[in-house]
Amino acid sequence: MMLFNRYLVRNLKRLRQILRTFTRYGFAFLFYRLPFWERWGVRALKEARQRPPQENLRRALEELGTTFIKVGQILSTRLDLLPEEYCRELRKLQDQAPPVGFESVRAVIEKELKKPLEEIFESFDEIPLASASIAQVHRAKLRDGPQVAVKVQKEGVEEMVNSDLEILTYLAQFMDRLSPSGEPVRASEMVAEFKKYLLREIDFLYEASNAQKFRHNFAQFQGVRIPRIFTAYSTKKVLTMELMEGIRLSQRENIPQDIDRAHLAETGVRAIFKMIFEDGFYHADPHPGNLLVLPDTQELVFLDFGMVGVVDEKTRENMLAILSAILKKDVERVMELLEEEFLLTPLLSPLHFRLDLAELLERYVFVDLQEINLQSLFTDFFYLLRRYHLRFPSHFSLLLRALAVAEGTGLYLDPQFTVVPHLEAFLEKTFAQYFGWEELSHKITDYALEWRRLLEEFPRRSREFLVQASKGKIRLHWESEELKELNRRLEQATNRLSLSVILGSLLIGSSLVYINYPHLRFLSILGILGYGIAAFLGVVLVIEILGHR
Repeated sequence: MMLFNRYLVRNLKRLRQILRTFTRYGFAFLFYRLPFWERWGVRALKEARQRPPQENLRRALEELGTTFIKVGQILSTRLDLLPEEYCRELRKLQDQAPPVGFESVRAVIEKELKKPLEEIFESFDEIPLASASIAQVHRAKLRDGPQVAVKVQKEGVEEMVNSDLEILTYLAQFMDRLSPSGEPVRASEMVAEFKKYLLREIDFLYEASNAQKFRHNFAQFQGVRIPRIFTAYSTKKVLTMELMEGIRLSQRENIPQDIDRAHLAETGVRAIFKMIFEDGFYHADPHPGNLLVLPDTQELVFLDFGMVGVVDEKTRENMLAILSAILKKDVERVMELLEEEFLLTPLLSPLHFRLDLAELLERYVFVDLQEINLQSLFTDFFYLLRRYHLRFPSHFSLLLRALAVAEGTGLYLDPQFTVVPHLEAFLEKTFAQYFGWEELSHKITDYALEWRRLLEEFPRRSREFLVQASKGKIRLHWESEELKELNRRLEQATNRLSLSVILGSLLIGSSLVYINYPHLRFLSILGILGYGIAAFLGVVLVIEILGHR
């Protein structure tokens, strides 16, 4: 049963720390149905009761360390799940940590690269350039190459992340059992997404692969540099890349005055548009801390490729269409695309949603393109989604978040920057390419091949259908969420009934043994043992019943 999940037993101490931390920051209500959690809970801090809940959530995640900081950073991109004020607060999460000793770094490098440090590097700075909770970065020089930046994963990080993910999986499964089946987002689905991103974060080969793909995509793009990856000196826990001597955009005050900030902002936005709408492979968090500017060449350098998004061609076309419809203020087309291409859950009240969406877009209808703020538009849009309990693909939220962050980075560099005119120009250029003769000829060829395949297979498929129909072997597959919920409840009731029968049988049998054979020590002990087992099953049954009230 869930109560005695092996993950819980293995990570009991860490689970206790998590529950106590969230309770101290005022989130006890999240766990009040967990078995025996009250033994571990403490009262919320007096200071926590005086702070807004979103700040308490950030502080709790920071206190719990690496895994929860990363979870908070992922949640900060999900406006479809959390209100704007929570996302804004979670963006403040700082993934910084004291560096570990150099001997620990040396041990990881030599274990991963299977060579002594001195055989690989001509020089290696013991003091790191930067240190986060997962890894730290050191400056070095290869014996057969240039200056490099070496990212080294700290010892024990992988085990800690896996342990925390096991706990989150257990908690999510327990919460799903207590939640109605009609919830738009299940906790286990969210944890599965966290797990996907976190496991990628601690796999530096995944980041290396992403960096190489970005470098290939931007080989001919003026104004953007992607660091070179030295694959021979990179593993799952060590990443060796070209050292970029630049200034982080987050240190705006250090950027020389002779650098054209408006041009930098435009270059960054054009790069993001290219990633999303041309390549279908984009940096999911292009905030100022992940960008450098090279003073000599005034080029932008993208860093940290652990979180990326992938968009297939069909989704790219739909995104272009919906953004074009928004800019043209075509409410009907926006609604049509949302219903047909993006919604994962059915609209329970299409008319009300349509009216609210029209009202939302109406606010921007008479606004000049120069004044439209994508962040405000997306915030209002996701508020509407949460209000109607609608689900969209997670990559859709990540994509819109990337666009909004790109706009924010542009404004950070140049307060006069507006992204919408650049977006409109890019859409016009992209649509012109889509409707160019070369693109159309490819699509016509694809459609012709599809029709040919359909015409070839139609007679055979029709004959198979008629043969099956004549034999009465046609099967109809029908699913109903209501029936699934009814089946789940019947299964719960059956399990409880079975447990009750076993409990009653144990009580009766133990009583008969204990009463009829009082002088036989062995049988008396057997009777008492039966009482103990019955008492244990009774407690489990009560917890199960109370947990589903």
